[in-house]
Amino acid sequence: MLNKGFVLENRYKIVNIAGKGGTSVVYRAVDLKANNAQRAVKEVMKTNGADAYNARQESLLIKEFCEKDVKNSYFPNIIEIIDNKPEALYIVQDYIDGVSMEKLLAYDPFRQKTFLRYAKDICSVMSFIHKCGMIHSDMKPDNIMVVRNYEDFENVKRPDKYGKLKFIDFGSVIERRQGTFAYTPAYAAPEQFNKEELDERTDIFNIGATLYHMLTGKKPLNVSADGKLVSSAERFTFGKGMSSAVVRIIRKCVNDDRSKRYHNCDELYDALDKAENHTYARVSGILAGAAAVFLAFSFFAGTMANKSRSEDFNKLVEKAENTSDYAERAAAFEDVIEADGSYTDAYLKLLDLYNNDLVFDSAEVEQILRLVNEHTNELKKAPDYGNVAFRIGILYWYHYFYGNEDGNPDQEVSTAGKIAAVKWFKEAQTEGFRSSSPKDYEIARVYCAIGDFYSQAQKKEYELLKSNYASDLWENMNELNELVEESEDSPELIVLETYKTLLNLEKDNMNDFAKSGISYEEQERFVEDIRNKAESASAAGDSAAETKEYILNNYKMVLESIKGAE
Repeated sequence: MLNKGFVLENRYKIVNIAGKGGTSVVYRAVDLKANNAQRAVKEVMKTNGADAYNARQESLLIKEFCEKDVKNSYFPNIIEIIDNKPEALYIVQDYIDGVSMEKLLAYDPFRQKTFLRYAKDICSVMSFIHKCGMIHSDMKPDNIMVVRNYEDFENVKRPDKYGKLKFIDFGSVIERRQGTFAYTPAYAAPEQFNKEELDERTDIFNIGATLYHMLTGKKPLNVSADGKLVSSAERFTFGKGMSSAVVRIIRKCVNDDRSKRYHNCDELYDALDKAENHTYARVSGILAGAAAVFLAFSFFAGTMANKSRSEDFNKLVEKAENTSDYAERAAAFEDVIEADGSYTDAYLKLLDLYNNDLVFDSAEVEQILRLVNEHTNELKKAPDYGNVAFRIGILYWYHYFYGNEDGNPDQEVSTAGKIAAVKWFKEAQTEGFRSSSPKDYEIARVYCAIGDFYSQAQKKEYELLKSNYASDLWENMNELNELVEESEDSPELIVLETYKTLLNLEKDNMNDFAKSGISYEEQERFVEDIRNKAESASAAGDSAAETKEYILNNYKMVLESIKGAE
């Protein structure tokens, strides 16, 4: 296993572990010879020679597909296959910033528009594979990556906010070449269970099973139970309210009799295309008819609903306030928000709950972002929305996975948190927040400027831009230093973490500051000021004490570096 910071082949610097499998590990790395572009490095141990051989053959196949599919780029780009090490094979490819379709479907099924778009993409890829003279035989959501839309990279739940698909696993294609017939029971066709010869219509069945999962949010039943074949009628059941056209398409794909399925992916694509056009044609007519009915009904329904709302809502708030267990309290405040998305007190108390352990983890990120996104129109009209946004920004800036699995802050994750925080500090800059919390408003403004610097630092052209940022960054650092000292309400840990951030910024940019006209003597005074303030802090609590210790242990090193640079 490769350690963080290890440089493979004098080119690929390991950042962290992105995932693990039975015989392999996937690392996220930066390509030192390509402007630090992100890469995925798959390490396959050679303990079992067949594993390494298959991995190599699969990579060569993906490379072939990618080269042939220049127009759509459904396949990851294989950069290099490193096979000169005795213990392991290394496969380097472009890093896919996304999530498996299966994980997205764990939240909710796809919306109709997203479903049809992705269904057609899956069909196009399978058609491409068939035209290459191959059968896939294991298409499923877990083999499909949904690429994040960078403009909305925080929104982990909404699959319609993601971009194009990437197809990642073609081990089944390699195995078929060797005469092995592997399949995934939930998506398998009857002929796969019966070990019959497979053809394109087998892949049609696998696609249909995948579409069923996408439409319903449920995995199909396995192809067999107690050694006996399970019929498609039992495996694929549909609830009310689903598009009849789409249901018919899926039923035809998963017919037990392969002669009654679509004969090829082109036929299936045409059916999906017609269903998509039919859906959009009906929307305007349905909306027009529904509008009249809705207007007639809304007054009566609204009156009756408002009568009981107040009592029910107060009960929800009371339950949330009186619950001490973390999970129950988080769920209770979520219920309050679902009942009234503009009730900012519930968001703030939920954020307080997250802040208790000084860790803003993935589950908490998912919960708060989902609630904010689902109620964004109501929430943004609330007078205290700026405070909610500010508090989310603070959590991202200082506590986003603070203290990772190893117990030490991860610089990459810390930077990602600061970049994510910028959005929320910008959101916090409302007139209402300026009036109610003027100092926090100013702090949010400065955090934005420094956060933008972190964001720029990750761009390829950063070295060209850095000189233009030095003087502005220095000004923002000094302003933040003064603001956090004047703020009476900031928790001590946040104050110390701010000093730590300022110290690290000075350490990383001292020479650029000097080039922009800021003397080393001035920089020394800045570091001494931070040290004096940190030293005077009482630092109650383990995390605050650790942060204070970090500053006091590192400030001398920073001063020595400044003196050495003079």
